[in-house]
Amino acid sequence: MSIARHSFGKLSRLGLAAIFAVSAFSGFATNSVSADELTIGSKAPALDIEHWVSDRDGEFKQVTEFEANKVYIIEFWATWCGPCLRSMPHLAELQDKYADKGVQLISVSDEDLSKVEKFLKRKVPGEKEKTYGELTSAYCLTADPDESVYEDYMRAAGQTGIPTAFIVGKDGMIEWIGHPTRMDQPLAQVVEGKWDREKYVHSLEKAAEFESLAKELWDMKEDGDAKGALAELDVFMKDLDKDSEVFANSSTIRTQLVMEIGGPEAVKAFKKITGDTENPELINRIAWGIVEQVQGGDDVEPEMVKAACEAAKRAVELAKKVGDDEQTAAILDTHANLLFICEKLDEAIKVQKEAIELSDDEQLADFYEKLLKAKKKKDV
Repeated sequence: MSIARHSFGKLSRLGLAAIFAVSAFSGFATNSVSADELTIGSKAPALDIEHWVSDRDGEFKQVTEFEANKVYIIEFWATWCGPCLRSMPHLAELQDKYADKGVQLISVSDEDLSKVEKFLKRKVPGEKEKTYGELTSAYCLTADPDESVYEDYMRAAGQTGIPTAFIVGKDGMIEWIGHPTRMDQPLAQVVEGKWDREKYVHSLEKAAEFESLAKELWDMKEDGDAKGALAELDVFMKDLDKDSEVFANSSTIRTQLVMEIGGPEAVKAFKKITGDTENPELINRIAWGIVEQVQGGDDVEPEMVKAACEAAKRAVELAKKVGDDEQTAAILDTHANLLFICEKLDEAIKVQKEAIELSDDEQLADFYEKLLKAKKKKDV
């Protein structure tokens, strides 16, 4: 089986290990670090960046120490990181929005300068002529191959996934850590002087509490008591701040527990979890879970299969924008499988043919041959 498609295992069975993986793909950060590490309220370390590639056409200075009464965003990315590339338009928009309000966005890669410069010549998917260099010229994009800044921020804060952004407030302290696509609200509040650091720290404590709860929920689900797990999760969520990341994370898991339990709400929950993300790989993995369920002999409601088919089709469209042929081929294969289950054989053949044109994966070709044989048998 394709690694890109199946590395989650059976998502339809909703082990909480898989659910946490889903949450990570959705951009939720727990920020659970010990008191002696870099965390919320810590003084932001000085920057020692080797190469400043762009500076918004000279508008921003190269930063070492942070100036008082200014806000900084230190964001970590890499040329190979799909979610990082998808975040770039949003970062450019944020910098445009806050450029005249004392906000400077500094994006840091630990790759060699030559690799970054080569990447910046690539065209942005969906844009006729714009390159990544032109897109990221709105903010400060840098390369720091000695990893000194990565060490001072990412490793010190216990962060392992990118993209990750750190908001440095007007007093030079770390105010927020998380996925850059989720920093709009905290950034606005920091800029306006309305950010409640203590409230945010409390939300992180609840996130740590949730990590402990997760083991219990996992055990309950494994013992066949998904309903009990859902009830316990609902109690935990009652006093959560609805704007917090832990609430969003808990809501994601709640949705998947509803899917595990099944019934009329399951299809609605499936549509919500696949519709709330722009991540094609995530959507694909969830949709493939339905394929596995059917292949395993489970009785899957036709409406659920239809919803999975629609989700896979949307994932294909999203993947094509990224421009990763292997990923697109894997998702096309999922879509073709679901079309086959829905007895739309001609459409399945067409979609799978497109998949094998993008990838030399033998298993994709094998399924294409299976579809052709099914077509021949049907026409006899």
